[in-house]
Amino acid sequence: MDRREFLEKAGKASGALLLSSIAGRAIAGEMEQGSTELWNSDSFLQDCVDVSSEAEGIIKAKVDGVWGDYNTENLPTEFLDWNLAARLEVLDKIMDMMTGQGGSPPSLAGPHNAAMATRGARRNDSILSINNAFKGMGLCPHRGIIAEKIEFMRANAGAPMPAKIEFLKNLYSSSDNFDLTKLVSLELYSTPSFETHTFINLMHEPVTSLVFLDSKSYEVRGIGQLVDAEDSSCGEYPTQIVEYTNLAHSFFHGEFPRLFPGIVVHVLETFNNTPGTGRGVRVND
Repeated sequence: MDRREFLEKAGKASGALLLSSIAGRAIAGEMEQGSTELWNSDSFLQDCVDVSSEAEGIIKAKVDGVWGDYNTENLPTEFLDWNLAARLEVLDKIMDMMTGQGGSPPSLAGPHNAAMATRGARRNDSILSINNAFKGMGLCPHRGIIAEKIEFMRANAGAPMPAKIEFLKNLYSSSDNFDLTKLVSLELYSTPSFETHTFINLMHEPVTSLVFLDSKSYEVRGIGQLVDAEDSSCGEYPTQIVEYTNLAHSFFHGEFPRLFPGIVVHVLETFNNTPGTGRGVRVND
C-alpha cells in the first residue's frame, strides 16, 4: 500500500465514522436514551464526580449512592512498558506503509483500544444496566507539557503525516511525558437526542473497568469522569485534557464538526490478565 492509498483509506475511515455518527443521531429515538434527563440544552454536568483534590491524588465519587474518597495510583511500569512499546510499533508500521516499505495494517488489538465496562442505569432498549463498549484510549500528558502539546497540534494541523507521526513518537518515547494516574478517551456519539449506554452509566455510576488485549492483557479499574468540552467550570487541567484529546483525534482523522465530550479515567487499580501468566493478579510498583 503506498502513501496515496493509505491516506485514501484513512480518509474513508474518518468519513465513515462521521457518517455513522450522523446516521445514529438521525434514527435516534426514545429507545436510545435513558429514563432520566441528563442534558441542559446542549450541555451536561456529571454530578457524581468531584476532582477538586485530584492534584493531591484523591477523587471524590458517588458510588452506589454513597460519596467516598478514592486514592489514585500510577499505572505500573510493566503496563507502561508494554503500552509505549506497542504504540511505537504501530507508528513504525504506519510509516512503513506510507513510504512503500510494505507491512500490514496495525491490529485493532493493543493499547489504543480498550473494552470499557460500565454499570448504573438502563437505557430504554435494555433490561440491564451493564454495558461494555470498545473505546479508543490514550495516555494523558502531564500538567507541565500539555499546553505546549496542544499548541503544537493547533499550529501543525495541516502538517504532512510523517511530521505528525514523529510528534507522537517523541511523545511516546518516555513515560515521563504522562500523568500516570489517568487514561483518556472521547464520548463520540452522545447528544441530547442520542445517548450511548456508556454515557448514561457514567452519569449515574462513575466506576469503570478497562480491558486491553494483545500479546499481554491488562485490566485497569478507575473512576470515569465525563467532561463537557464546552464547560470550563471543571477546572483548567480537565479542560486541557479534553482539548488535547479532541486535537489528537482530529490531528490524524481530520477536522470534526464539533468538540466531543471527554472521558478521563482516574486510575485506581491495575491487574495483569495475560492468559496463563497474569491470572488476574493486581500489579503495582
